[in-house]
Amino acid sequence: MDNTLDSPLGALGFSNATEQAIYLLRVADDKQKAKVFDELRSLGVAFSAGKEWCPSEVFKYLRDEQLLSGKYLRVAWTQPGQYRLTNE
Repeated sequence: MDNTLDSPLGALGFSNATEQAIYLLRVADDKQKAKVFDELRSLGVAFSAGKEWCPSEVFKYLRDEQLLSGKYLRVAWTQPGQYRLTNE
């Protein structure tokens, strides 16, 4: 794991609850979630694709609800060790 985001994530209120590079942040509602997603996007974080309510789908939902606007970086794994980045 690249630790360069430790400090910026901490500044957003994330806590590193484990030694496995899992960061946690509780949000009160979709408005706060949208603010966090916007901050993560500005840090260059890619939102993962996947099934159901994966981060990229949540981003789309928040954008549809007009809580966010603009594009975001989406990462989708095509096989172990290989992925595709797209601007959505």
